[in-house]
Amino acid sequence: MTRPPFPLVWNDSLRAAFVSCPRAAKWEFFDHYKSKYPNIHLHAGKAWASALETARLAFYGDKLDATTAQALGLQTLIREYGDFVCPERGSGANKSLDRMIEAFSYYFTAFPLATDPVQPHYRSDGRPMVEFNFALPISPDLLHPETGDPILYAGRADMVATYAGSLSIYDDKTTSSLGPTWANQWNRRSQFSAYSWAAREYGLQVSQIVVRGIAILKTTINHAQAITVRTPHHVEEWHTQVIRDIRRAIECWESGYYDVNLSESCSSFGGCMFQQPCMSANPEPWLEGQFEKRIWDPVTRTETPVIPIQLEN
Repeated sequence: MTRPPFPLVWNDSLRAAFVSCPRAAKWEFFDHYKSKYPNIHLHAGKAWASALETARLAFYGDKLDATTAQALGLQTLIREYGDFVCPERGSGANKSLDRMIEAFSYYFTAFPLATDPVQPHYRSDGRPMVEFNFALPISPDLLHPETGDPILYAGRADMVATYAGSLSIYDDKTTSSLGPTWANQWNRRSQFSAYSWAAREYGLQVSQIVVRGIAILKTTINHAQAITVRTPHHVEEWHTQVIRDIRRAIECWESGYYDVNLSESCSSFGGCMFQQPCMSANPEPWLEGQFEKRIWDPVTRTETPVIPIQLEN
């Protein structure tokens, strides 16, 4: 039996995909099948995060004035967005470059750098903790089934910050809706439990998560902020569950059988992209024809195309 390589590094996206449907996670993260069509939400979100990071580092780290820092952030937004063609219809249509630029200006009108109640925490070397990256062994007892090395868990938070006198994890979100349930979705979100776990592994006793959302709508731009806590109990619960999830993934990998959800995850959020191959008794032709292979590295946050090997005649 030929097995794909088992992931060396896990992150919240991989874990969420595996919990939702192990078969779909296997195809996307073990076999590296990705959609041929770029995702506007991921593309715009990455450009947005890079722009905010640039502005904050310029202001808080390099001590530039707010106008200059915001201009540098705007340059980053335009560069990172590039010549991406935004869809004309659907939820992503609001995330054109023009609208992202408007949202960027709105953001710093609503939250001026100098007076923002969320301020970065500073390292011992005096640098602000804007962008908190980590890649840590999830447990000394959870070893990779091929290499025998500890399996790593990686992530990236936008900032370790102080807010209302408390050390906090801070994260920005772009969205198309800020309804009454927007704030509640973060209370049990694994992503933020992972950030809290990693921060505490580094000796940072964070007690809460500050999530700020910017809703980029067709004619308006709005914002909201949510506070959610992560007690030691919450972090330990997350840690125990992640270890169980990865152990189950190892069992699937060793047996060669990946469980199928056969429930809401097949149709939620527009439907699973693997629905057609999943319905086939012979999925490989569908996978090879409808998708392309790209390997996402959660540590470097880069994606590398898999170039097929051409055999000589």
